[in-house]
Amino acid sequence: MSKRFTNLEFESPRAEQRATEQVRAGQDLPATLLARARQADEWGRFEEALRLYTRALGEDRALVVAWVGQVQMLVQLDECHEARVWSEKALQLFRNHGDLLAAEAQAVARLRDLKTARRLSDNAMQSAGDSPWRWVVRGEVLLAAGQRLAESCFEKAVQSPAADWFDHVVVARVLQHYRRFAAAVRYVKQAVTLQPEHGYPWLLLGQCQVQLGLASAARDSFGHAAELAPEWTEPRSALDALERSSVLGGLLRRLLGWRRRS
Repeated sequence: MSKRFTNLEFESPRAEQRATEQVRAGQDLPATLLARARQADEWGRFEEALRLYTRALGEDRALVVAWVGQVQMLVQLDECHEARVWSEKALQLFRNHGDLLAAEAQAVARLRDLKTARRLSDNAMQSAGDSPWRWVVRGEVLLAAGQRLAESCFEKAVQSPAADWFDHVVVARVLQHYRRFAAAVRYVKQAVTLQPEHGYPWLLLGQCQVQLGLASAARDSFGHAAELAPEWTEPRSALDALERSSVLGGLLRRLLGWRRRS
């Protein structure tokens, strides 16, 4: 069991004591924690978001959105076995909740148990209510199974009345995970259009462009992300890595050319 997974056990005496002290001090109320967790997720800070969702649950176990967020962050951190365990724990409290079923379906799909993932996704779609998230996961399950209907599910996710710019990012992340970089670029460009002053979509765009061999476009995207968030280190690190790979590529091309001539 990973240290990260162990630390999620917010029911421990020390965690309960810390949560009680924070409540008494009037700090870190659940709504504030959830807002901070969402913001961390929007910037790709998955560890931080996970901690915040866990702290929110330490104060109020009835926060379904925090349970869902916790599972989502574990998946982003590639802790899919743990994500499945925590989704099942949540579903013991909130039986047949559609977003929780979808969260477990994503974790299970990443574990390549596609039959179970499909069943969970079916149950999520049949549950009361609707959300972009359920359509995102439906698309992922179909994509993992190599089915063409995945794209229509992603479109339904971003066209949902409840969708916002970040749902385009969530879809792009899924496509990035499955190495569908061209499709990911299309969704993340939509996120950039909807939220042009946010740095994270630009970073994600650059990452996908690198994978497509679009070095110049990626350089522009990383540069734009750096301009929007000057103190954020990720875009600068991405630019440095891109420059190093460009230099190495140039050296290799010259070496191969020299060998052919000789």
